[in-house]
Amino acid sequence: MLRQTKVRQLALQLLFLFDAHGAPDDVMAAQAAADGSDDSDTRRRAIEVARGAWENRQISDAWVERLAPHWPPRRQPGVDRNILRLAVWELTHTDTPAKVVIDEAIELAKSFSTEQSPAFVNGVLDAVLREKQKLQKGLGEEPEARSQEPE
Repeated sequence: MLRQTKVRQLALQLLFLFDAHGAPDDVMAAQAAADGSDDSDTRRRAIEVARGAWENRQISDAWVERLAPHWPPRRQPGVDRNILRLAVWELTHTDTPAKVVIDEAIELAKSFSTEQSPAFVNGVLDAVLREKQKLQKGLGEEPEARSQEPE
């Protein structure tokens, strides 16, 4: 398994814990990360990613609710809600190619959620990406000319 994929899987698990408890907990995160990986860098990065997605969840949730009004975050399965939070955060806060982020989110949905979840996650994230690209063009920025190679 590629290291960044493992970081995403572990970050999703941490984000799900934060969501279930209503707040991040450093002790709980450290223990869950230790249970999830033997690699200290993977654990550290997963905690950072989960915290970033958690801290930006209101923005991500509002964006998703606007783009998928029939399935707002409060009606989504917890796993789907947190896959979307994680992916929206990564699309807007990292230089990871959008194709990689979306493909990895779909794989997380296939592994951890319902049969319908991969299509839902794909549709929502495609809409987020299109809107992000329109916003960048409106601001006069060039869309990311990034490699589409998976990490």
